[in-house]
Amino acid sequence: MKIWIDIKNSHEPLFFKSLEGGLLDYDINYTCREFAEVIPLLKKYNFNFSIIGNRPEGNMIKRVLGFYGRVFQLYTQVPDFDFSLNHMSIWAVYVSRLRRRKNITIGDNDIDHLLNRRMFNYVDYFLSPKAINPKVLINDNLNSEKIISFNGFKEDIYMADYIPDKHFLQELPFDDFVTIRPESLQATYLPKGTKSIVPSLLDILSNKGINVLYLPRYSSDTQYADGYNNIFIPPKVLNGLDVCYYSRAVITGAGTFAREAACMGTPAVSFFPGPKLLAVDSKMIADGWILHSRDPYEIYNYILGSQKKEPNLDRSKKVKKEVLDIIKNIIDQPKI
Repeated sequence: MKIWIDIKNSHEPLFFKSLEGGLLDYDINYTCREFAEVIPLLKKYNFNFSIIGNRPEGNMIKRVLGFYGRVFQLYTQVPDFDFSLNHMSIWAVYVSRLRRRKNITIGDNDIDHLLNRRMFNYVDYFLSPKAINPKVLINDNLNSEKIISFNGFKEDIYMADYIPDKHFLQELPFDDFVTIRPESLQATYLPKGTKSIVPSLLDILSNKGINVLYLPRYSSDTQYADGYNNIFIPPKVLNGLDVCYYSRAVITGAGTFAREAACMGTPAVSFFPGPKLLAVDSKMIADGWILHSRDPYEIYNYILGSQKKEPNLDRSKKVKKEVLDIIKNIIDQPKI
């Protein structure tokens, strides 16, 4: 059985590396796009992959042309497969339909309605955390019979295999630090004109003498760190789970990194600027796993008063097993 996996974003190499360990009986082919830390991470985790396309920037015409250009590239270049497996890769969903092959899509974004409505009509199986209300997905054109809910969060899947790198701190100039990752201001689901609070956060933490491991999202984000002596931007990509494990706190403008930290037992703050939060984030906030705030002083006071906890990997292992069992049951079911 041949499986094609298309990787589009930075959290996915570790996510699929973890799933790969439970799919050893299948022939897996990986593709990716050139974006953020995707390629360095794929190399770091020893993937065998093909680079097809990138993330087009510029006006809407250029982005639309770039999108359909990558669909065409994948359609013509990806070898034959029986199933595609992806984490919200609309390219993989479209190409699977064009190739007349089934796709298994895993997703936890219930607020990007534009993307969801463009792809849900072509999804065959959709795996999502139970924190997401199926009615929201159905309203975005997803057939209710295609929804398969699982316990926990997607971050649990790769947290299950985590072993701290005892040499990680040798990569940094300090042992005690907080980590900051800016907002994804280029995302289409954020209001236009949204301003980053990262400059204010860095200023407060610097004045309080707190070291910062700073992970820019875009090249333009590096300017925020200019002029500070206690802020370190790593010269190469780091393992995100090691970052969460060794950080005093993780402060991020998007959800995945905060959820990783929360699952790790590290104080986590999301300063996501959108008008509505993901259901998985709302669940963690309601349960006290994450603080959501765009008030830099509230964030500072929170990390001062928070303590780290030991990660519950047993819970994560159960989530991973559940998701792998779902995937294998779908792939191995007899063809009608």
